[in-house]
Amino acid sequence: DRVLTGFSEATSVAVADHLREQDVVLHLDAGVERLEGDAGEVETIVSTDERVNVDMVLLGTGVRPRTALAEDAGIELGPTGAIATDAYRETNVPAVYAAGDCAEATHVVTGEPDYVPLALTANRHGRAVGQTVTGTPTEGGGVAGTAAVKAFEVEAARTGVIDHETARDAGFDPVTETVTAKSRAGYYPEGGDVTITITADRDSGRVLGASLVSEYGEGAVHRSHAVVSALEERATVFDLENYDLAYAPPFNTTWDPVLVAAKVLGGKLRDS
Repeated sequence: DRVLTGFSEATSVAVADHLREQDVVLHLDAGVERLEGDAGEVETIVSTDERVNVDMVLLGTGVRPRTALAEDAGIELGPTGAIATDAYRETNVPAVYAAGDCAEATHVVTGEPDYVPLALTANRHGRAVGQTVTGTPTEGGGVAGTAAVKAFEVEAARTGVIDHETARDAGFDPVTETVTAKSRAGYYPEGGDVTITITADRDSGRVLGASLVSEYGEGAVHRSHAVVSALEERATVFDLENYDLAYAPPFNTTWDPVLVAAKVLGGKLRDS
């Protein structure tokens, strides 16, 4: 019922509003039943509640791992349906490795296998396998589900675990805050707002994930990297609010929006 379902609701609303400003019509919560046309050309999309005439259809159906070859070779799949490996990307068959979109990886927050078919994961794991088979055992590293998107003049990023049900399933008691802060010093020309939704565990304060959105060029995507670092280090929001992030008026405020979000959520946890 919203765009960017893997991001926070605040991010989804901001992106959807901007899409509408660009005259994009969103058909949310409408399943596609069939495509109709003539002479090999699609002319109409038939959804669960309407018919939409179109000039072109682009299909985004997601990604599934191709594992038939591995299965035929006796290689085990993990709970995600992708190939299971150890930290060095080795499968259950000795000296056979799997990396890239066919294999799962360990999520840095939950500690459980996850399937995140993205370019950096594939590149990093492939490099690790190359190092390992040439005599330097190298772990491939985990994944945080970090992703970014640009929609016209808006940018957004997400990382870690934002969804409360997913967090609870992993044994956490999630608490979330959404904060909007200035991207640059108020007296500096240009600039805009960055909206950050950040989630942490109530008991430990550990950062679980975040979703960020801003105008394009105002730093939502690059600011997500600080949160990724916190996830990798299992840092708390109290740690994150004390990160020594760079400050200069053309780039951010004295308290970067990430620090502001961590400070607000940290205050909420301290008072709870």
